[in-house]
Amino acid sequence: MNSTFGEAAATLQFGIVVEIAEATCRAKVRLPALDNLITHWLPVLVPKTCRDKHYFMPDVGEHVALMLDSRGEDGCILGALYSSADVTPCSGVEKHHIAFDDGTTVEYDRDSHVLSVNAVGPITIEAAGPVLVRTPKATIDAPETRVTGHLTVEKGMTVTGGGGAAASITGDIEVQGDIHVDGSVDASGTILDASGNSNHHSH
Repeated sequence: MNSTFGEAAATLQFGIVVEIAEATCRAKVRLPALDNLITHWLPVLVPKTCRDKHYFMPDVGEHVALMLDSRGEDGCILGALYSSADVTPCSGVEKHHIAFDDGTTVEYDRDSHVLSVNAVGPITIEAAGPVLVRTPKATIDAPETRVTGHLTVEKGMTVTGGGGAAASITGDIEVQGDIHVDGSVDASGTILDASGNSNHHSH
C-alpha cells in the first residue's frame, strides 16, 4: 500500500548528539521532546561530498537540528544551534568567524577587509608549484627566520643589527661591484688586491 503524504511527512526535531561515527560522517542524537529517544545513525548535512569534499563533524553534547521521517527512523542532521550553554564566539554581521576549541581562530571582516588567522600551533603551507606573495609591504616579526634554499634579492637590502653584529656569514663571499665601508675593517687573514698586494705589504 502506498503511503499518504501525511504518513511520509518529515518533522523538524532538536536534540543533543550522543555518539558520532567519524569515518562515515554520521551521528546519533537524543531527542528530549520525544522522551529522550535515541535516533538511528543519521548522516550529517555538509556542503559537498562528490568531487569537492567538506568534513566538519559535530561534537558529542552539541545541540543540533534534524529532519526525521514520520516514523523517526530516517533523516539527517541539519546543523548545530547556539544556546545559553554554547554562546556565539563573536558578534557583527560583517564577520565570518571560525573558532576552534584549542583557541585557534580564523576570521574575515568584510567591513575592515582584514583576514585574521590566529593559530596556537604550527602552520604548514605546501605547494606543488610556485608561491607568489604580492603586497605593498611585508613584515616578518620573528626572533629567528631560516631560509633553507637559495635566496635571491633583486633590489636593495638593508641590514640593521641589535646589540651584536648586524650580520654573521659563514663561507665565501663574492661581490661584483664596489664596496664602501664607513668605519674600520678588521681582518684576521690576508686581503689581496688585483695586483696581489696584501694588507701587509705591496709588490
